[in-house]
Amino acid sequence: MNVADMARPRPSRARRLTGALAVAAMLAVLGGCAGTNGFPGFSKGRGETPYGAYLAGRYAASVNDSSKAADYYDKALADEPNDPVILERAFMAALTAGETNRAIPLARRLTEIESGERMARLTLALAAVKRGDYDDARAEMDAAAPGPFTALVGTLTLAWAAAGDGDQALAMEKIGAFEGRAAFALFRSYHQALMLELLNDPEGAAAAYQSAMETSGGSSVRVVQAYASFLSRHGRTEEAREVLRAFVELSADHPLAQHDLAELAAKGTLPPFIDNASEGVAEALYGLGSALAADTSSNLAELYLNLALYMRPDFDIARSLLGGAYEGQERWADAVAAYEKVGKESPLYLNARIQTAMALNEMDRQADAIRVLERAAKDHPARVEPLVAMGDIYRAEENYREAAARYERAIALTGEPDERDWTLYYARGICFERLGQWEKAEEDLTLALELSDEHPLVLNYLGYSWIEQHRRLDEALAMIEKAVERRPNDGFIVDSLGWARYRLGEYDIAVKYLERAAELQPSDPTINEHLGDALWKVGRRIEARYQWSHALSMDPEERRKDILRTKLDFGLEAGEQAENEAKAPVPAGS
Repeated sequence: MNVADMARPRPSRARRLTGALAVAAMLAVLGGCAGTNGFPGFSKGRGETPYGAYLAGRYAASVNDSSKAADYYDKALADEPNDPVILERAFMAALTAGETNRAIPLARRLTEIESGERMARLTLALAAVKRGDYDDARAEMDAAAPGPFTALVGTLTLAWAAAGDGDQALAMEKIGAFEGRAAFALFRSYHQALMLELLNDPEGAAAAYQSAMETSGGSSVRVVQAYASFLSRHGRTEEAREVLRAFVELSADHPLAQHDLAELAAKGTLPPFIDNASEGVAEALYGLGSALAADTSSNLAELYLNLALYMRPDFDIARSLLGGAYEGQERWADAVAAYEKVGKESPLYLNARIQTAMALNEMDRQADAIRVLERAAKDHPARVEPLVAMGDIYRAEENYREAAARYERAIALTGEPDERDWTLYYARGICFERLGQWEKAEEDLTLALELSDEHPLVLNYLGYSWIEQHRRLDEALAMIEKAVERRPNDGFIVDSLGWARYRLGEYDIAVKYLERAAELQPSDPTINEHLGDALWKVGRRIEARYQWSHALSMDPEERRKDILRTKLDFGLEAGEQAENEAKAPVPAGS
């Protein structure tokens, strides 16, 4: 769980759209379009029509089931083999699904109908590079229609085909097309370095690597790894170590850099970063996929990463990024499938197991997720990550006792507390607070506040807890005001400030902050309940009852439901009496 989600304990997850509803939606689409009138090229008939298969393919593609979409499009193509629309969709679906061998014959058919089709030509060129037929790769790219796509991807493919063919002049000419274009400066210098190294030009490669390091500021793990590998194999082992150490200072826990440092210490050298042109093209495709990964509205990152894996099947960093792209689209089953293919010997394997568990958790398969993490913890007894992930899952499920136990084990592994450990003490403090063990909670939260240099989440949680206990109100208010100052658009933190004002009897001011909190976090039941309470205090009782009713509709904890019903039926005072009897104040976001 990201630390930004830890301002308060998370609410129970709402169930996602079930498979039955998804099937029903698809059937509704198909059922509403049972006829084929007005759809040129398709014939009527009993059973599954090409039209129905095409629509089913469109639906499957719309819900990101590219493999199933390709199946349906293939059925439509059986009757309409030369329809360019269906053919193009079948090709793209197969390509996006990572079924490149399935896409290749479709690409050939597509270029017979539309000779310059760019993606089809690229796919055929990639297949040619992979089998070492560089003349054919050049011919395919030369036949592609010109445009921005071919200017970037096509140029990189042509440059690598030339490098694979041993033609250094042509490779440098092609990659030189990016000279003077600032947006592509890192791509140019990095791939130039890889090509020159493959072409056995160490002096040229060294200069290009240095340029890539300067352009990236030493912050690109791929550039750092490649340069360290180059240095280690040219008698410059200490320089390689320093390059990796400098990166670790920027990203202390990066498994690839840590792995290479360990390899360097054990063996004194690192293996070549790439061995052939196919792996070089895979690196280029991975770079494009990485640049596009943040855009979850399209499948372009997925497409490029799958092409990278076609060119280099053991490319675990691309596979891990693909899993992350699926997570960004909430395609949890696809993410699990991607992470499952990361090799056990890979330095990314532990991370893949943790991400597998987190995806399983999102699928409401908590028991399976915990089993994966317990296995990971057993296999990596010195690592805190599996324990923290288990703690996060248990905490989200409100099993605070088990969560605290996992955080306890993680803290035991860290030794003396330092700044990097503040989230562990913060998370354990939350668990202790929820378990009613306030002395332990206060100790952890106070330490987390010190270690984190007063992070707004800790300021908020500790301050809110004091307010709920009617303790140290002035200090708590100052802490929450500081948290709001740092995170003015965090609904939970703004709610805490409003609730602090409420506790101090400043109801008009409380309403202002609580209305803002409800705007920022409209679906949180506790924030809406707080707003209802404040509205009642200022005499806006119809609005108060509306907010309580709204909060009740958001499926709050069972212990809050009876209190909300009491407020709705008998007013705030009766609800407060019921709450005092229950002795169970709940922070917003719980």
